Amino acid sequence: MKKRGSYAVRISGLGEGNHNFSFELDGEFFALFEHSEIKKGSVQAEVILEKKTGVLSLHFSLEGQVEVVCDRCLEEFMLDVTFTQSIFVKTGETPGEAEDDVLIIGRDDHEIEVGQYLYEFIILALPYQKIHPDDPEGNPACNKEMLKKLNAHRTGEPDRVKTSDPRWDALKGIIEKNK
Repeated sequence: MKKRGSYAVRISGLGEGNHNFSFELDGEFFALFEHSEIKKGSVQAEVILEKKTGVLSLHFSLEGQVEVVCDRCLEEFMLDVTFTQSIFVKTGETPGEAEDDVLIIGRDDHEIEVGQYLYEFIILALPYQKIHPDDPEGNPACNKEMLKKLNAHRTGEPDRVKTSDPRWDALKGIIEKNK
């Protein structure tokens, strides 16, 4: 991330209870991350800091849309994303991550930078394959020209030679007898 502080959750001076923080994540946010596959988007992030005696936890809730490239036709489209996650915060001598969901902060820290977490959670919310959703009639909404080119290069199913394994033939005979 290029700059810090604008996506921070203040922890000093807050009493016990829940404290809400809201962030609007847009193109400016995604530009902070080098080599990001997301350049545009509009994601509303809500972070609830739950503060109890000696215990801090952050509850993240993200909802919105990001622009991604379709894996099928290579056209950009807006994809809906939703994600929820909780992180537990401990104080310690060496700040960092103890586990996937445990963050250690210094004893003198007054805020927690959550920008990297917000970005990572959006990336985790993306599906493995990013493909245009089908239109209301059930047809692919991908670029029609690209689909024509893909279909022109498609090969049919290879003809598979059916060979029978003699070890299974005896078992098949038993199954047929029991029907």
